[in-house]
Amino acid sequence: MKLIIYAVYTFLATYNAGNMMSLQLQHYGIYPFVGKENFKSYISANNKAALIPAILPAMVMLILSVILIFIRPVFMTTWEAIVSLALNIIAFISTFKWQRKLQSDMANTGYDEEKIKLLLSTNWIRTIAFILLGILTISILIMAVK
Repeated sequence: MKLIIYAVYTFLATYNAGNMMSLQLQHYGIYPFVGKENFKSYISANNKAALIPAILPAMVMLILSVILIFIRPVFMTTWEAIVSLALNIIAFISTFKWQRKLQSDMANTGYDEEKIKLLLSTNWIRTIAFILLGILTISILIMAVK
């Protein structure tokens, strides 16, 4: 069971790292090209569509990071589990402090260049946290099979 939990966690960590990087570099970068007249509808549709590919995997990974503090495979140290949880919490805080709020605001008010710039800059916090999680989980796995 511990190995299955870690395997799912590793999959989600690498998935979320790639997903967030593509959001950061591709998706958020095209916001200025959507057009001010269509932006409100676009961002509303985007927010609704994010549940399965972005929100759910991140939430499951956060829950699993808490579980791994108590139930983890022998090759994962307590320290690694704590760092993993801390990175997940950083991503979660970033999401609710900036990204979720900014996207929700723009779904109601429409295009806002300053909010887009803030979204792009603050999302690096979440992106880096997910990339570090991906690196950490793969590193733990590599060390386990050595």
